[in-house]
Amino acid sequence: MKFTLRISTVICCLLAGLVALGPIYWAVVTSFKSSSHIFAVPPEIIPLSPTVQHYVKLVAEGVQWAFLNSAGYAIVAVLIALILGSIAGYALTRFPVAGKPAVLLIFVGAMAVPAFAVLLPTQMLATALGLQNTWSILPILYAGHILPFAVWVTRSHFASIPRELEQAAELDGYSRAEAVWKIVLPGAKPALLAAATFGFLHCWNDYVTGSTMVDSPDLRTLQVALIFFQGFHGRDWGALMAGVVIATIPPVVVFLLFRKFLIGGFADGSVKG
Repeated sequence: MKFTLRISTVICCLLAGLVALGPIYWAVVTSFKSSSHIFAVPPEIIPLSPTVQHYVKLVAEGVQWAFLNSAGYAIVAVLIALILGSIAGYALTRFPVAGKPAVLLIFVGAMAVPAFAVLLPTQMLATALGLQNTWSILPILYAGHILPFAVWVTRSHFASIPRELEQAAELDGYSRAEAVWKIVLPGAKPALLAAATFGFLHCWNDYVTGSTMVDSPDLRTLQVALIFFQGFHGRDWGALMAGVVIATIPPVVVFLLFRKFLIGGFADGSVKG
């Protein structure tokens, strides 16, 4: 009975791994095939004549600038969200805030609202403010998407740090700002890394907001730029798959490096909060 259960578990894990990793493997393989071999029958599981022509085409088309745009938007948005989220989280923990439960409920509710639900009024507001199709609009909006999670997670960690540590630092001559910088923020490092990881993944994978708020080719994100790879006879699948591989690398690396902080951040936000 136990042996049968183990075999079933192994088979289920293998099938789940195949479903999860199969498309990624096929995208990598396709990116190294020549255009004439992509739809070959029978399909090539391993490229018989690997080529990097699709990656060369991406560089020639300037996809590296879209890559840098996505990275820049994500980094700036994460920094904004972490700064504002830390300030708000600390204030909700250390100071008497009127209507604190309602404020926390608003942040929790904001996390449940999908970005595309408010996309149209956001676009109208951005147009009225002259921010539509500018570099600054995406970091601002992305920071707004990340901010509720950043506030929730940092607040939970700040609440777990004894106030006596800050009081002891102030007795040693530190100002409140210095105590926060040297004691509270280092103690909340897991929360900050969790919020940063979540925020980067959210910004990097976004398509809807980027395609709606930015029209200029010079300002496009990588995800939006990949949609425009068209060949003479339709979509250029080789270049598209090469772009998918490039777009997959940063979030995978970030998640592998900081996954324990991301998982811990979700757990702490649900338990301590």
